[in-house]
Amino acid sequence: MRYTGGMTDLPFVLEADECRDGALSGSHPGVVERALLAGFSAEWARRNAALPVRIDGGAALLVARDDFLGLLQETQLATGLTLRPLRIRPDALARIVALAFGDESAAAAPPASGSPAGAASPIPAASETGGAVPDILSAPEGAPVTQALNAILADAIRRRASDVHFEPTGAGLRVRFRIDGGLYEQPSPPPSQADAMVSRIKVMARMDIAERRLPQDGMAQVSAGGRVIDIRVSTVPVADGERVVLRLLDRDNAWLPLDALGMGEAIRAPFADLLARPHGLVVVSGPTGSGKTTTLYSALATLDATRRNILTVEDPVEYRLPGIGQIQVKPKIGLTFAAGLRHILRQDPDVILVGETRDAETAEIAVRAALTGHLVFTTLHTNDAPSAVARLIDMGVEGFLLASCLRGILAQRLVRRLCPECARPVAREASHVPSHAAELLAGLPGDALLLGPVGCPKCLDGYRGRTGLFEFLAVGEPVADAIRHGDVDAGTLRGVASHSGAFHSLREDAAAKVAAGVTDLAEASAMLQN
Repeated sequence: MRYTGGMTDLPFVLEADECRDGALSGSHPGVVERALLAGFSAEWARRNAALPVRIDGGAALLVARDDFLGLLQETQLATGLTLRPLRIRPDALARIVALAFGDESAAAAPPASGSPAGAASPIPAASETGGAVPDILSAPEGAPVTQALNAILADAIRRRASDVHFEPTGAGLRVRFRIDGGLYEQPSPPPSQADAMVSRIKVMARMDIAERRLPQDGMAQVSAGGRVIDIRVSTVPVADGERVVLRLLDRDNAWLPLDALGMGEAIRAPFADLLARPHGLVVVSGPTGSGKTTTLYSALATLDATRRNILTVEDPVEYRLPGIGQIQVKPKIGLTFAAGLRHILRQDPDVILVGETRDAETAEIAVRAALTGHLVFTTLHTNDAPSAVARLIDMGVEGFLLASCLRGILAQRLVRRLCPECARPVAREASHVPSHAAELLAGLPGDALLLGPVGCPKCLDGYRGRTGLFEFLAVGEPVADAIRHGDVDAGTLRGVASHSGAFHSLREDAAAKVAAGVTDLAEASAMLQN
C-alpha cells in the first residue's frame, strides 16, 4: 500500500507514562499528512526514530528514544511547525513509518525483537511517492525561513547563478552566488535564521538534520515558473558551523546544440564527423569548470537514442537524460568508474560515456571498449588537446592501442560574453589591455573592431553569460603514426597535426571570438593563461 492521499489514519499505541501535555494511553487516532512528510524519508525516520504526525489538531513529533529534544528543535527549525514531543513504542513507530512511506508488508509484520526497525526492507524516500515539485515563485505561505530560502533560490535562478554558497561567519550566514564563473556577495539572512536555513536545506535534500559533524551530500528539486531545477547539495563542517553549497542544474540547458556552446564551424564539422562514426575514442579535456560535461551531453543529444543503446557512468550525474541509462559512481560500495564500465560492457552498449578517466584501469577498459566496436566518450584534466595523449600514455595505455582507437580530442575553456547592450569599442593601444594579451592582439586582423565591457542594468560588470573556447585535434594517420612511435610530446603532436591541417588551436578560436565582439581581449587572454 503506497500512501497517495491527502492524509491517512494511522492507529498507534502511546506509552501513557511517557506522554507530555496530558495523559494519553491505549489506542489513539493519528494521521500523517503529505505536508508533514515533505522533505522526510523512511530512512530518516528510522535513523532518528521519529516522524511528524498530526494528533488532535496539533502537530507532534513521535520518538522512541530519550534524547529527542535536540532533534525536536532541529525539526521545528527546518519545517516551521510547532511540534510536541510524545513517546511511542519502537514496534508501533516502525509500522507507522512503513504505512506512511508505502511498505505494506513491513507494516503488517513488526520487526523481530532486537533488530533495528525496518532494517531488512528499504523504503522509498518521500520524493518517490509522487509529490509535486514545489514552485518557489508561487508559494508565499510557509515559515519565514522557508520564504527567505525560496527568495534566495528564486533570485539565484533569475540571475543565472550556477552555485549558491552559504558560509557561516560566527555572526550569521554569508551568501554568495557564482555567476559566469565569479562569486558575488548577496544580502545575508537575519542571524536568527542561520541555523534554521541550513536545517531547511537539509530537509529539502533529505539529509540528516541532526548530523553536523560529518560532510553530507544530497539532491533536491524546485520549480521556478514551470522550470524544474535540480539542486545538488553539499555540506561540510567548518569552525563556525556548516558550510553549504548548492549546485543549480537547469534541465533546459542540458541539451544545448553544439553551436549554442560557441563551437564554430571550423571545429563543429570535424567534431560532428566523429559522432557519426560507429566506434572509437573521443576525449574532451580541460580544467574543472570548463564545461566538459555540458559538451558531452550536447554530443549525446545529436545521437539517436531510440536506435542506439547509450549508457553513461558519471560522478555525479549532473542531469537526467531521457532515453539514456546513467550510472552514478559510488566508491563506498565498490561502484567505481572501472567497475561501472565493466558492467556497462555486458549491457550490449553502442555508445558509452565515461564521466572522467582517473586511473589506469578505467583508461584500459575504455580503450579496449573503443577497439571492440563501441563509441566511447570520456574526459581528462589537461590544459590542451595534445597533452591528453601523453596523459593516457602515462596512465599505462599502450601507444599502439591508443593510436588504433583514438579519433579526436577536444579541449575547451569558458569565457564571459560581452553584454550586447552596453559593449563599447576600445582602442588597440588602450592602457587596460594586459601585457599577456600582446600575442593574441598581434594575431587579430588589422581592421578588427575591439569591444570592451561597460556595465548596465541588464548585465554584471559588462558581461552576460558565457561561451566556449575550443581546441580540436583530429587523429588522422600522421598523428596516429607519431603516437605509435612514442612521439607524444605536446609540441610534437601539435606540429604534426598542424602540418596535416588537423589542428585548430584555442588561440585561433579566442582570436576569432574577440574579432567578432563575442568577448574582449582581456577575458580571452586570461583564459588562455590557465
